[in-house]
Amino acid sequence: MIKLRLQDVTLGYGQSVVVEGITLEANPGQMLGLVGPNGCGKSTIIKALSYVLAPRSGKVFLDGRDISRIPRRELARLLGVIPQMPLLPSAFTAFEIVLMGRNPHLGLFQYEGRKDMEIAWQAMENTSTQHLSQRRISELSGGEIQGVVIARVLAQQTQAVLLDEPTANLDINRQIEILDLIKGLCLGKGLTVVIALHDLNLAAQYCNRLALINEGRIYAEGSPEDVITADNIRQVYGAGSYIDRHPLSGLPVVLPVAGDSNIKQVDSD
Repeated sequence: MIKLRLQDVTLGYGQSVVVEGITLEANPGQMLGLVGPNGCGKSTIIKALSYVLAPRSGKVFLDGRDISRIPRRELARLLGVIPQMPLLPSAFTAFEIVLMGRNPHLGLFQYEGRKDMEIAWQAMENTSTQHLSQRRISELSGGEIQGVVIARVLAQQTQAVLLDEPTANLDINRQIEILDLIKGLCLGKGLTVVIALHDLNLAAQYCNRLALINEGRIYAEGSPEDVITADNIRQVYGAGSYIDRHPLSGLPVVLPVAGDSNIKQVDSD
C-alpha cells in the first residue's frame, strides 16, 4: 500500500495562485476528506496529487518518490482518479469505458484477455452498473456516467484512489452505495483514499480525517469532531448552521438554519 504527501506545495493556473504552501498526508487504510467552500482549492489539490497539475513550488510524493519522476504508465497502476467532470468518448459503451481501466496492466500491442473482461464486469457489478454495459455514454445520465467512471477505476485495481466530488450527480441512495463501496475497499484492501466533498455530513460520516480548506490554505485538519465545529464552520462558511451529533454514529452533523446567521453547537453526552 502507498502513502501520498504534499510537501509545502503551491499551485495555480496562469497568474493566479489557488493553493499556497500546504503540507498534507494521506495514509493507507484511511479516507482523507477535503472540504471547504467553492473555489477553495479542493479540486486543484486532487489534480496535484494525480500529477495532472505540476506544483509551482514544493513536492508531491508517492511512497517517498517524487511523483514527477514516476513514469505515467506506472503511476496509472498505482493511482486511480475519479474526476469531477469526466471527458469520455460518447460513442463508446459503458463496458468499453470500464475495460479501459485495464490499459495500464497491458503490454505493448497487448489486448484485453478473459481475466481483464472478468475484472471489468466485476467492477460494474460492484457499482451496480451492469445494466448499462451495452449502452453508449451519450445515452447515459450524469449520475450513470459517474457510476461507470467509478467502475473504471475499480477495474484499474490501484493502491490509491482520488475522488473529486464523486457523489455530485447522484441521488442520496446512490451516494451512500458508492461511499459504502469506497469505504469498504479502503478498509478491506488498505487503499489510500483522498476525496473532495461539498457535503460536510457525508464527509464526517465516511472520512477518518478531514482537511478544511479556506482560501487556498488548510484552516483545520484532524478528525471530523476536531474539524467540524461551530467556530470553524462560522469562520470558513459564514452561513447559519447548527452543529449537532448524529444519533447513531455520534459524529458531527451540520444542519442549516434558515434566516439565522448564528452558528450553534450542541454537544451530546
